[in-house]
Amino acid sequence: MKKIILILLLAVFAFTCSKKVMVNIQKPAQYNVSDIKRIAVFDFNGPKKSGEIIASKFTTKLWKTQYFSIMERKDLKKILEEHALQMSGIIDNATVVEYGNIIGVDGIVLGDVTAYKVSATRGHEKIKEKVWNGEYEKDKNGNIVYEKTRSGRQKKKVYVEEYVNRAFINRSVTVGVNFRLVSVQTGEIRASDSNSKSYTKKYYPHKGQIPAADQILDNLSESVLNKFIPLITPHNVRVSKEFEEGNDQVDLGIEYAQKNLWDRAKSIWEEEVRKDPRNSAALYNLGIAYEVLGDLDMAEKIYNKALDIEPNELYMEAVSNIRKRKLDQKKLQEQLH
Repeated sequence: MKKIILILLLAVFAFTCSKKVMVNIQKPAQYNVSDIKRIAVFDFNGPKKSGEIIASKFTTKLWKTQYFSIMERKDLKKILEEHALQMSGIIDNATVVEYGNIIGVDGIVLGDVTAYKVSATRGHEKIKEKVWNGEYEKDKNGNIVYEKTRSGRQKKKVYVEEYVNRAFINRSVTVGVNFRLVSVQTGEIRASDSNSKSYTKKYYPHKGQIPAADQILDNLSESVLNKFIPLITPHNVRVSKEFEEGNDQVDLGIEYAQKNLWDRAKSIWEEEVRKDPRNSAALYNLGIAYEVLGDLDMAEKIYNKALDIEPNELYMEAVSNIRKRKLDQKKLQEQLH
């Protein structure tokens, strides 16, 4: 029994001590809209000013990607006012084409704010808290004990746990949005999706300040819109790469890689492979280096060599992932050029 426990502990230790690194990988947009170069974001339909707020945030997020040429909202509004047109309310494909030709864009982003609400319920409940019982702590000689505080030394109070009736505020916030990118040339919807986020939390006013509802709405809106950006623009994602530990030199290469010194790590692993072509750990880690440095063909070749020597799950996954990434790279090049 002790032997089994020891083996399990060693397995847990090995797992928690595995060597990993986080790297950035550029991925293509889910929808290829590379023929749409210049776009305008119209106010979304929504309660009160929510449609304008969401459209403004979406415009900013799209601009930061530097993938589209974005028409400034003030210019868009000015042109539409000159033609007695509205910033929202487009309902059919023919109108989209008409608007697009007037303002001079290839695509128009439309949408609806399906939820943008804050609610709060108030009440009282009994909760267990530490309450001062009116006494001070004493040492074994009966002397009152003092403690240091920010304001100086003070008598140390004795606390006991009791149920206390406390007021609470239960705050709920929801934001829901759907969007669509429509081609001006064809009137066709080229990309669309919907997303919603909710927040519910109970606050006790006596414990501190309650966050402003506007700030929660703002945070949820950001989170909702973040899902839409990768649908229509190339984007970076953070992925984890797990190294294979080996001899001292192989592990030294891992240390360099984790400090983003990939050229040094690559040189160390290449030397280890030169000395021992069947050093699968060095081969596999070298494949990671080539992948991170952008040579995907060489990375796949080296991963396959490691897999031929030792067909373990880590190497299999690496070969599978590099093939998927090469397909993504092809899509990415099409979208960027």
